[in-house]
Amino acid sequence: MEESEKMNILVLGASGAGKSTLIKAISGTEVITGVGEGNTQKIDVYESTTWPIRCIDTKGFEYNIFEQWKTIHQVKKYTKEQISNKENSSEIGIDAIWYCIEGTARRTFSHNINLMNKAIKGWKNIPVFAVITKSYSEVDIPENIEAVKQAFAKSKNINLKKIIPVVAEEYVINEEITVAPKGIEELCIQTLDCLDEAKKINKTNRDRMILEQKRFTANGAVVGATTSAVVIGAVPIPFPDSIILMPLETGLTKLIFKIYKVNYSVELVTAIVGSTMITTVAKSILKAIPIAGAVANGVVAGAIVFALGQSVIAASEAIYNGKLEPTKINEMVEFVGEKVKENAIVGATISYFEQNKDKIQDKKPKEILDEIMKSIKSK
Repeated sequence: MEESEKMNILVLGASGAGKSTLIKAISGTEVITGVGEGNTQKIDVYESTTWPIRCIDTKGFEYNIFEQWKTIHQVKKYTKEQISNKENSSEIGIDAIWYCIEGTARRTFSHNINLMNKAIKGWKNIPVFAVITKSYSEVDIPENIEAVKQAFAKSKNINLKKIIPVVAEEYVINEEITVAPKGIEELCIQTLDCLDEAKKINKTNRDRMILEQKRFTANGAVVGATTSAVVIGAVPIPFPDSIILMPLETGLTKLIFKIYKVNYSVELVTAIVGSTMITTVAKSILKAIPIAGAVANGVVAGAIVFALGQSVIAASEAIYNGKLEPTKINEMVEFVGEKVKENAIVGATISYFEQNKDKIQDKKPKEILDEIMKSIKSK
């Protein structure tokens, strides 16, 4: 099996559930255990020389809420590092979960499964294998399996593949009775059997999370530009006839394209920013607003820049998904223009002024726009 086909397995479970012993049995490497800042903040990866598997070790879930948060934060931090890792694509992402449950505990806590869900929130539909560790008693195994089934049944949207009892290392009961290791081979084979499915899910998750990160960054840029537009738009120049916002809109459009790594041309940016659609929408908002002046101009400027930014983000994501081509300028301009018209802030701005025309005398444009934004989010 090629290096790129190795499976990346995130090993989770409560403290004392036997994660370290399991990883040692798979990788043949002694696992660092203990409590301390160094261990709680760092994820270690152990590669097996026998199986095409990488075990990604995590801190065990504790009863202490702060310790639980640290484990969840640890996995989320690792997730961010993975989706930004471009140097070694074979090591990117998480392909499957081994969730360790101690067999000798005789019960499974649904609470811990909920913690697992929080930790792997970004990795949707990822294959999960419930590993019942320390399965020394053959008599208890059916009961333990049923308990695990019931615990997982309470949690929705978990892609549970298999429940596998395991004894990771030889366990001595007395001088005459010893429990031999078992279940390791079945666990590895069952996990590797879903390699193709797991890799596809991994890629889908990474693509989605990368897009979400780009969207988050781009939205931050839009918010900053919107704030600037409110200030610029409030100057005593008739807004529909002014080109004062064009440098801001041009800079924002270029920045969003760069965030999404769109190979844009100067002609494309000029065509989008100079589109008559933007001016037409601005005029329609001003015409519908029952008051005039710097306050109205400032709010409309902010609303238009916000709508433009959101529309360029939508266009960038359409390009990212192969639905738009940046070289087809007319199609791009039409797409952005339609998105500007459809943006919720346009109607919300008109509605706000119509409903609050007697209450805005002492309000600043930024304050009004913030209220409009909140009204959109609440719907």
